[in-house]
Amino acid sequence: MATPTRLPVEPLLVILGSTGTGKSELAVELAKRFRGEVINSDAMQMYTGLPIMTNKVTVTEMCGIPHHLLGHVSLRDTPWTVDNFRREATKVIDEIRDRGNLPIVVGGTNYYVDALLFSDVILDERYPNDEPLPVLEESTEFLFQELKKVDPKMALQWHPNDRRKIMKSLEIYLRTGRRASDIYAEQQERRSAGIRDSPWQNLLFWVYSDREVLKARLDARVDKMLEAGLMDEVRELLDFKREEEAAGRAVDLSRGIWQSIGYKQLEPYVLAQEEDKTGEGLEQLRITCVEEMKAQTRQYAKEQIKWTRRKGIQRLVQEGPDAVDSLYVLDTTDVSRFQDTAVEPAARLTEQFLRGEPRMHPEELSELARTTLSDAKRGSPEQTPCDKTCDLCGITVVTEERWRDHLRSRMHRARWKKKKRLAVVPVEDTPREPSEPESENI
Repeated sequence: MATPTRLPVEPLLVILGSTGTGKSELAVELAKRFRGEVINSDAMQMYTGLPIMTNKVTVTEMCGIPHHLLGHVSLRDTPWTVDNFRREATKVIDEIRDRGNLPIVVGGTNYYVDALLFSDVILDERYPNDEPLPVLEESTEFLFQELKKVDPKMALQWHPNDRRKIMKSLEIYLRTGRRASDIYAEQQERRSAGIRDSPWQNLLFWVYSDREVLKARLDARVDKMLEAGLMDEVRELLDFKREEEAAGRAVDLSRGIWQSIGYKQLEPYVLAQEEDKTGEGLEQLRITCVEEMKAQTRQYAKEQIKWTRRKGIQRLVQEGPDAVDSLYVLDTTDVSRFQDTAVEPAARLTEQFLRGEPRMHPEELSELARTTLSDAKRGSPEQTPCDKTCDLCGITVVTEERWRDHLRSRMHRARWKKKKRLAVVPVEDTPREPSEPESENI
């Protein structure tokens, strides 16, 4: 069954997928064939330096293809937000089209990509010239309580510590007198009625590898990063942090480049080396730190896949049939067949897309595509709102489903066992759902 298409006036290619699946390689191959230019959407790769830690594509790997929004943000700059990315990426895309070339967005920061594809992911910056609102400088807890008063539906969607989203929702109400939840509801009604601001003119490729194969590939990549000098970059970033602190500039380790996988995990080993620690203890610390980095990398890949399944595809479904039928799954499990299973199918589909010709239905591309897409399109069950805090872990959740997931998590169980072990008065077992399996890393 072929998908109905039209000749795209403003075509955009988007390459999705978890880390380690070959997104950058596919982007370059398609760019070479279709006069493309690549726009990076990986948040960590936007920072200058640290090419090993952030897995930047090398000049050689670029093959002469222009790459944008790559290594252009100084470590001292304020970390980018979704709004920054969407504004700058949109500008770059327009410039690429003005040159008669094809924009190709590639990267792993899914909420950046979603902000480009879906107009209601974040509400536009409508008030750039308005006076600042002093109330928005108050504590996150205060802002959350205010949001619960004026827009309780919106407050239920955000974690109580998610300052950016809470502040944005509250600002919408303060600037317009309208609840953000009402605005989003109107957008949903427009989507349901098939009303769009512009036709869907995007072609999406979800680059996908078998879970067990990807785990081994990611572990091997960490080993290669260490051989290439990753520890030197950790030392470089540690020195930068010390310089900033010595100059009296605060370093927020919860944002920006500090969220790169590698620094936090390997810093203890680098610090131990500085203290001239030696022997088996130091070697065991190195092994532990490296294993932690590998585990975090696998977890990140799992979260990327989960995002596409639970959010990306569901947003495509909400956009309508044209959007749903624009997403193709490419199998990169066997790297020796990358040309056959990824490049050639993607090139054929891209050519048909650019010519406005009918394409095969996404689920007909392969058995992997059929099972992956059909499972994802079923969607997740409706979430039940709640407001619960785990005093043991200091974590607040906003749905019953996430609460059950937290109670089953390794972190919670480990802390509960420790509490039981140290308690003078016996404590009851933590409530959990024994019928559901414990979550695992990828």
